[in-house]
Amino acid sequence: MIRHRAAPRAKQRGFLYVVTGANGTGKTLNTLKWVRERQLKENRPVAYNGRFDMVEGGELASWKKIDAKDWQSEPDGTIFLIDEAHNDFPTRGAGTPPDHVAKLAEHRKRGFDFYLITQHPNNIDAFVRRLVGSPGWHRHLKRNFGRDMVSVLEWSAVNGTCEKDGSGKSAQVTIQAFPKEVYGWYRSAVLHTGKKTIPRAVYVLAACALLVPALIWYGAHRVMAIGDKAKPDQAQRQAQQQPSAMPVPAAAPPAAGGAAKVLTSAEYADQFRPRIVGLAHTAPAYDQITQPTAAPVPAACVESEKQGCKCYTQQGTPYATTVDICRQVVSSGFFMAFDPKGAPASAAVPVKAVQQPQPALQRVQTPLAYAAPAQSAQAQPQGTQEPLKNTETLTRVGRYPTLGAMGADFNLPPIEQEDVDGQWHPPAGWATGPIAPRTRYSTIGDVVRAFGG
Repeated sequence: MIRHRAAPRAKQRGFLYVVTGANGTGKTLNTLKWVRERQLKENRPVAYNGRFDMVEGGELASWKKIDAKDWQSEPDGTIFLIDEAHNDFPTRGAGTPPDHVAKLAEHRKRGFDFYLITQHPNNIDAFVRRLVGSPGWHRHLKRNFGRDMVSVLEWSAVNGTCEKDGSGKSAQVTIQAFPKEVYGWYRSAVLHTGKKTIPRAVYVLAACALLVPALIWYGAHRVMAIGDKAKPDQAQRQAQQQPSAMPVPAAAPPAAGGAAKVLTSAEYADQFRPRIVGLAHTAPAYDQITQPTAAPVPAACVESEKQGCKCYTQQGTPYATTVDICRQVVSSGFFMAFDPKGAPASAAVPVKAVQQPQPALQRVQTPLAYAAPAQSAQAQPQGTQEPLKNTETLTRVGRYPTLGAMGADFNLPPIEQEDVDGQWHPPAGWATGPIAPRTRYSTIGDVVRAFGG
């Protein structure tokens, strides 16, 4: 079976088209082009109301000049271009509209199309405005910076606030250049004297683009300059200091072949200003006598139900670390390949058994807690060692707090608990003495001494 392709559907006839815009936006210029293109495509006659003069023998020579009020006398299918339509269809009061206005409601029967040009849609009769509907349209033209191009805002019905900012949000917007070839088709009664201007906002944006980087550079330069002034060069500070009982001399060391530079009162005072507020020894004056000679290590790590897991340095001060690392040290200890006091590392030597009696520990209220069994312990006779039964090291989280690896300085064996008779028995060689439940020790040193360290 042979199928015939349907012919392209012709544009529907019998509608109103409204073109608005301020003076100089190219309303007539663009409408002439739109009407001419449609005339050539649909082969229809065009009539206009004579508000501009055609060039004799030009592109629009076939167009007919008429009085807009006589539009009903033209043949069916005519396209009408009514320039300055507010003169032919002006606004009016309530009442019956004139015949040439009222008959527009029936123009579709004869296939008439009307292109009405005015500055604002509210300048023409409301009866006419209400006749505009799809596929007819209302196009409002806005010129861009005085250049030969416009933004075309299109609605399917008349928009009474087309000139307002933001009106394009509800419109179909396109950008069109002026059809310069149309200038040769007619002589307009209005000269195109629109001056190309650039909005103030463009100048402001351009100025910001230049000023913002400049201000950033200036601000950074000032901050660096202030920092350099507040903190002299490290080499210069060292040159001004001499290793002596008095760290900062009143005069800087002399340069080669020159005299010593005497410090001003402000420079001298700056040497004693701490870098960290509240820590006087961080002042530049003490740099040569505060060089590190030891490194902090987690010498002791303790885990308990209430206190959690905490580590302490070899000086008994808190050691900042993570809970995971703390528990790892508690569980397995760790190997130090260096001496935290600054000397080369040495192999750990087991602590020898201590045979002489040791005094019992003094109870004090401090953060470090080591819990013994639930019942109070009684001191065992000196030198008596009970057989260890059902022993367990103090590494069980939740029942006993944990004394972790104490470092190479201490090299302590694990603590064992005899729970047959509720008494706590240290292993051989450890100091003996009663340790009551929830006994607290003042420092890590007390803990070490308590266990024979």
